[in-house]
Amino acid sequence: MSGSSEGGAGLPGLPGVERLPMPPRHGHAAPLAFWPASGGAGDGPAALVLPALGVPAGAYRRLAEALAAHGTPTGVAEWRGGGASPVRAARGVDWGYLDLFEHEVTGGLAALRQRLPGCAVAIIGHSLGGHLGLMARAAAAPGLAGVITVAAGTPTMRFFAPGLRLQIRVVLAAHRLSGPLLGYFPGHRIGFGGRQSRRLMDEWAMLARLGRFEIGGRNLLEPHAEAARRIPVHALSLPRDTYAPRAATAHLLELAGVGETAIERFEGPGPLGHFDWLKEPAALAARMRAVIDTWRCVEPG
Repeated sequence: MSGSSEGGAGLPGLPGVERLPMPPRHGHAAPLAFWPASGGAGDGPAALVLPALGVPAGAYRRLAEALAAHGTPTGVAEWRGGGASPVRAARGVDWGYLDLFEHEVTGGLAALRQRLPGCAVAIIGHSLGGHLGLMARAAAAPGLAGVITVAAGTPTMRFFAPGLRLQIRVVLAAHRLSGPLLGYFPGHRIGFGGRQSRRLMDEWAMLARLGRFEIGGRNLLEPHAEAARRIPVHALSLPRDTYAPRAATAHLLELAGVGETAIERFEGPGPLGHFDWLKEPAALAARMRAVIDTWRCVEPG
């Protein structure tokens, strides 16, 4: 059940890639790996790729290169605790979804807007990255043109086949034991999600056990302002994805106040499992670009 590490271990494994520093208030986050559009920026928004749990930025190099070749300048965030991040989860070194949103996500959006003045940004969220992308939509993040989720759903057990359900129960049991004993989640030891902070896994575990995404008593996926509801969402569901079956994707969108009509079952060429699509992402990148082309580039608010 481990996250893919194909493509490198973060920015140190990405020679020649431009690195965008985070704005000062987000400065503790790793720089954003950036691929300018081939031949200059196109007319549509730029893209910010948000990785899956435990997957380093380097694993998205082929996707970013493909998007850039289609004319979409692309940045890839590095989650705290992995890849090129300067910190690792430990007792007393903790973070949750809100920390990732307020620093890595909003910092990445700001870095792209500073690099490309006047251009909006489309978020492409893979798995956990889809959760964070929908949080950005709910908050009506400045300059956000839309959110594409790919292989993203809730990890709620009722949507999984019996064998996978058992694996998730093992992960939840390991989380319950490791929190008090170690102060962090040793996913790198059990083959799931890498070394993660205790609080992030607390919040992920609520989704798995109860099917709710609530932090501080609020569902942070559901927008309340009309401006946020108008930000479009397009969910790409992969036919061989056992970790995010269509029902789990529909549940994630329901929590975000989005209907199932936003889901597209992608039947293109190449591997189409939860992680292996990253090895050959050209067809998905072309589809993502086609969706992004429908979201006009606007002066960010």
